[in-house]
Amino acid sequence: MDIVTINWAKGAIDYETLKTSKQSYLKKTGFYAMLMGIYNPALGKYENTKLLYIGQAYKQTLGERILQPHNGYDCINNYIRKTPNAKLLTMVGVLAKTNISKVTQELFDDIECCLIYHNQPKCNEICKKSYSGRQLTIINTGDFSPLKPASDCKGS
Repeated sequence: MDIVTINWAKGAIDYETLKTSKQSYLKKTGFYAMLMGIYNPALGKYENTKLLYIGQAYKQTLGERILQPHNGYDCINNYIRKTPNAKLLTMVGVLAKTNISKVTQELFDDIECCLIYHNQPKCNEICKKSYSGRQLTIINTGDFSPLKPASDCKGS
């Protein structure tokens, strides 16, 4: 069984400020989650967050990949438009630890698919019904909510 740990950066980034964000993870390869949330000024945080999309960036930085067109973005925009006061937020995470000697595109694909399969984001289409990659355990650390703390995927 392969084991990976993803460390998610503290605080989701408002998608509108992504280009100017100083979040260091945006300059690295890794994983991202698109969320919808409504800001509560009394609490100083976003509430009612919903997981809309999970993606990955292997051959480019997270900052570059997130801003590119995606098949799921029409779905994401529909959710945002239907919910008054909703903001599109982005979480970013990097591979912090693994027992695998070589990090490859195939590994990133398996991690992404496993995250999608276990967390069921509303706008991803692939990997929602089944997982067919390697046997994999993903441990999420840092600020990973609303993702599950861990995902165990048994390949075919």
